[in-house]
Amino acid sequence: MFYHLQQIKFVQWIIIHIRYLIALAFVPSGFTKLVGERFTQLPTTGAIGQFFEVLYLSGIYYNFLGLAQIVTAILLMTQRFALIGTFFFLAITTNIWMITISLHFTGTWIITSLMMVAGLILLYWDKNRIAELYSENDLRRKKYAPKVSKLWVNAGVIYISTLLVLCFLGPQKDLISKSINVIAILILVGTTVYTNVVFWKKKKSV
Repeated sequence: MFYHLQQIKFVQWIIIHIRYLIALAFVPSGFTKLVGERFTQLPTTGAIGQFFEVLYLSGIYYNFLGLAQIVTAILLMTQRFALIGTFFFLAITTNIWMITISLHFTGTWIITSLMMVAGLILLYWDKNRIAELYSENDLRRKKYAPKVSKLWVNAGVIYISTLLVLCFLGPQKDLISKSINVIAILILVGTTVYTNVVFWKKKKSV
């Protein structure tokens, strides 16, 4: 029954876009840490502010967290390496989830909990591939989740490249930066429209 569910185009579309969505959540926060900028400007008088200040002052570890988030986002966006990205995502998000619960973040724990659910859904989607890691019996090929087409792989490469460009430019006010920002946004929108039109026009699963 689960195999037949995996063959439904709409379900495939949901899984693909869950990967895009959670990867998108990691790009800006990861880039901020990678370049060594403060993630938040909360006052250090409270426990949450103190935590983020200490995290920022950790230096290389702070940069490493950002790099890990960017690598995870890239793996998820490319779709082809999404299973590896899912493992990375759950490892990082579990820590974030526990931090939001431990420090009593108002409302944020709901968002991180939803991110955890999304990661577990992706993990379950590839459960038969994961089963190969511990199973001594060969699993039939037909039990695997369908391979993602080049359409979504190429779209993922465009998404992650464009998002990194937007993060690198930041809120610049000069004309050139503004123009590049507009072009980048148009590329994102155009890619989204094109991939979805092509995907839904095809009769067979992709």
